[in-house]
Amino acid sequence: MCNFFDIHTHFPTGNAGVTELENLRFGQVASGQTKFCSVGLHPWYLKADGFDAEKQWLDQQSVLPGVCAIGEAGLDKVCDTPWSLQEAAFRYCIDVSETVQKPLVIHCVRAYNEVIQIKKHRKPKQSWIFHGFNKHPDTAQMLLKEGCFLSFGAALLKPGNHSAEALIQTPVDRFFLETDDDPDVEIAAIYEQAALLRGISLEQLKRLMAENVRKCFGV
Repeated sequence: MCNFFDIHTHFPTGNAGVTELENLRFGQVASGQTKFCSVGLHPWYLKADGFDAEKQWLDQQSVLPGVCAIGEAGLDKVCDTPWSLQEAAFRYCIDVSETVQKPLVIHCVRAYNEVIQIKKHRKPKQSWIFHGFNKHPDTAQMLLKEGCFLSFGAALLKPGNHSAEALIQTPVDRFFLETDDDPDVEIAAIYEQAALLRGISLEQLKRLMAENVRKCFGV
């Protein structure tokens, strides 16, 4: 039987049968619950007077063997961080992702067009994964058309959420599943809902996700 894979969590459980990628930002220390993680410069927490230290930290962390991805990184039109600093950090994370040849996990709020324009300009070779995707299927199709991956989380469990329809329309080799920052939701519940929505067995879904993770993260 395949493991469950939680490709983006802030609260790893260390549960047997679950492979988790813990997300860390500057100033955080790994919980020790899992040997895999992603590291990034989240737009919410950027500080102009600390940007050099944040970049140095990312450079050091990104090459460690347990680091499977770069991120969260991205753009957020709702947070208070100056746009110019967000863009600088995002572009730096793209550079690191390309240098260390690890996928990029993207945080995006109301800035999908801007992120895609940067992708078109930079033409990255590494995979881009929009985590916590819960937008309209039209947005999903725009991102998929540009070669991106989508990662779905607890929104799938909410009746009427757009993410359910988006998941149904996403090719099986282009999505992942995650718990993100919700410690009360188990990855198994998200898998069960995703399998129901896709009309396949839980074991089939676990095999598909294991293959996607192997190809993208090398785990």
